[in-house]
Amino acid sequence: MIIIPHQSHRSARPTTQHDTTVGMLVVAVIMLGIALALFVFGPRSDDPPPLGVGLAVSGLAVIFGLVAFFSWMKEQSDDDRGNNSGKES
Repeated sequence: MIIIPHQSHRSARPTTQHDTTVGMLVVAVIMLGIALALFVFGPRSDDPPPLGVGLAVSGLAVIFGLVAFFSWMKEQSDDDRGNNSGKES
């Protein structure tokens, strides 16, 4: 048997603010999709989930969306500072 160790190509690059923003946005969209599926298809099933489950998933989607938004805002402010520091008057 031949065992090939897993090698990640991203390991050489540290995580950036943009990676965090995109990751949180993807998680928020996935959570929103799960919440939507719970609210649309849940009542149609024979044993629907409790309302608290849908509200909890919706709340998590909102929290991850807010984290993504503030991460994006920090990314934008860091870009502005980086661009202004390179200019000469």
